[in-house]
Amino acid sequence: MFLKTGRTALLLAAAAQLLVLMPYSGDAHAQRRDRYNPQWNQDYRDRERDEWQRRERERERDRDRERRHDAKTTGVVVGVVGAAVVAGVIAAAAKRERETRERADYCMNRYGNYDRRTDSYRDRDGYTYPCR
Repeated sequence: MFLKTGRTALLLAAAAQLLVLMPYSGDAHAQRRDRYNPQWNQDYRDRERDEWQRRERERERDRDRERRHDAKTTGVVVGVVGAAVVAGVIAAAAKRERETRERADYCMNRYGNYDRRTDSYRDRDGYTYPCR
């Protein structure tokens, strides 16, 4: 009795296994050359994914291009402002040097024995006085 029941169970299990494996008996989707299977429209999903990836690459390229453009603009602005500041400092230093030279020339012409280090002159009485 057991042998008949066991044999029937084994046959039912094999039939169920065959039913489960039957849809997978064809070529796998990736192995098909024409990439068409009426049950799977994976090609459409692949195209959709590829299109999305292409758009993402374009967006990233545009973002990089914009960042580079912003960096160039910032660099130019910083360069112009820096050049203006340096030019102002040089002009101020040149003006101060010119004023110092003019003052020394004035004191030398007026008092004759002007000392540039101390910005003073020695008068006839022997004392030193600041140049005015």
